[in-house]
Amino acid sequence: MVKGLWDSWEDDAFAYDKQKGEFFTPGKLHALNHKGEFFSVKGPLNIARSKQGQPVIFQAGTSEAGRNFAAQNSDAIFVHAESFDEARAYYQDLKQRAGGFDRDPHALSILPGIRPIVGRDEAEVESRYRQAVELVTIEDAIVALGRPFNDHDFSQYPLDEPFPELGDLGSNSQKGGSDRIKQLAKDEGLSLREVALRFSLPRRDFVGTPEQVADAIQTWFEAGAADGFIINSVLPDGLQYFTEWVVPVLQRRGLFRTEYSGNTLRENLGLEMPVNRHAKAVAHQSDEAVA
Repeated sequence: MVKGLWDSWEDDAFAYDKQKGEFFTPGKLHALNHKGEFFSVKGPLNIARSKQGQPVIFQAGTSEAGRNFAAQNSDAIFVHAESFDEARAYYQDLKQRAGGFDRDPHALSILPGIRPIVGRDEAEVESRYRQAVELVTIEDAIVALGRPFNDHDFSQYPLDEPFPELGDLGSNSQKGGSDRIKQLAKDEGLSLREVALRFSLPRRDFVGTPEQVADAIQTWFEAGAADGFIINSVLPDGLQYFTEWVVPVLQRRGLFRTEYSGNTLRENLGLEMPVNRHAKAVAHQSDEAVA
């Protein structure tokens, strides 16, 4: 329905013809007339298509339903992976699913979220890592743990006893994430404290000198665990140091652009501009007429 509204106006719908007094070509404006189980929308949308055709669709989800939705509809996917192996398995699964929906797997960008901590040498790396760890309190970790469980209050449970039995709690919030946490706690026999800190403390995957962090990024990219990354910062100056120290290393290795060639997010992600469905239908009819 939403994609149909985005295609209300064909890309060349606006004539701006002063002599004819024609602002737009009426035949290039299309009502949606959608009637579904939950919505009935006549349309059309009251604004023209974006310069990138349609907005880039991002999705985040690891449940079965979430993966299928992403493989069928998304342009880019944010994923939180606990390890390289988990990230690569997710990557391969989503690419395969995209192919199952008759999509080009390369048209789907998978972008794990990472929180790099960079230091100029080993001593600075350890100092900055300890600084990041000290920012995490168990109270904050407990609150953060509740988010994928419908903001469940975990402070009611003993911290050092086994992770509580929660049934299907979280299935209507972040099913993939909450199921993963419950399964991890069960498999490893973790306490509530251990689970909370496990998901709040910065991981070591992308902690190191500029060259070491660049090595990790290169490994994930070249081994098929990521098409790119969504960078988050643990420390206030984390993004600054990443751009000043790590990005130049990646650029020297040919892994990061030195300038942006496109004018839209879609272009800079390497995604094709979607053809307007109505223009596509006209082109198809023309081909049939010629045939």
